[in-house]
Amino acid sequence: MSADVPPDNLPSEGLAEPDGGFDDAFEPANDLERVLVRAVFSGSRATLLRALARSSLVLRAELPGEAGLTSADAGCVQVPCLADGEGRHALLYTSYRQMALAHRLADRAQVRWYEVTVAQLFERWPKGVDIWLNAGGQLGFPLDLADIATVGDIAAGLEVDEAYEIGPDDEFTDFPGPSIPDQVDCAIVLSLSEVPEVLEVVRSFRRLEEPAGRTWRIVMVLVDQDVHGQVMAQNLVGAINEASDECCEVHVADVHDDEVYDAIKHLLHIGVPLWRRDGLAAPDTAETLAGIDVTGLETGGVPDSPARLGRDLEPGSEPPLGPGQPGAAGGPEPGNRPDPIP
Repeated sequence: MSADVPPDNLPSEGLAEPDGGFDDAFEPANDLERVLVRAVFSGSRATLLRALARSSLVLRAELPGEAGLTSADAGCVQVPCLADGEGRHALLYTSYRQMALAHRLADRAQVRWYEVTVAQLFERWPKGVDIWLNAGGQLGFPLDLADIATVGDIAAGLEVDEAYEIGPDDEFTDFPGPSIPDQVDCAIVLSLSEVPEVLEVVRSFRRLEEPAGRTWRIVMVLVDQDVHGQVMAQNLVGAINEASDECCEVHVADVHDDEVYDAIKHLLHIGVPLWRRDGLAAPDTAETLAGIDVTGLETGGVPDSPARLGRDLEPGSEPPLGPGQPGAAGGPEPGNRPDPIP
């Protein structure tokens, strides 16, 4: 073990005393192994990398002499490695059970082992060493150097594509966000307001429903003419990057394409319109201002849930009526005009 690691940062150490034998059926012991099963059968690699970033891994603290293993310094621990013609491979496991299966450990074997958080382990990962996850156990899964770097970036909170990539079985929630435009919204409108092909700009948010799941902004740009969508999206991304370093998903959609419209109509329904070609009515009286949702002023940055906004419109629901609108409390009855002010 590295001598320069403070005691508070040492990995958990224990003696192996499993209370039963092992069989061939894979029974997930934790959330990481449940995600691993999904990744193996659905190919959702990004989902697995996110699960690794928030999890811990198990490794042996002492190398058996007959196994021909070497070790590599990962900062807080010495990682067992196996070398072959393709390089060095660290032997890490998703649970004690998988490590015991791989090393053929007997029941109640007195073995020293560590459980280390991936964020701590990958912070000082040795160069040129990849990982054989559950090698010799069940559901072995290789992680190359690019995967290891990506997991470390996710654990550090950095903006990488895999942190936001939605897998086949991943759950997510879409919600409108604050009705008051923020700095990023204003940058979006300024970059598109003079583009004649743009019909409307709508913004919403999406959150991955998993532990430490990310939330990001989605911008829908509706056009009614043939445009080079990729160029328009890149220009918009450039404007967003100048205003913020947050992740933002941009789509340019032709309203004449029925298939495209069917794919995005959910987001159009719940999203907040930022700009329309015909313009948006600006409130100019105390009565019209009273109906505006100002919760966006209290959220600060990207909201992480609909609950923080105090609203979560479901598809098919109608927005609340504002003061003075027909049918609203204190407003004129439908079909009747208010008496003019003398």
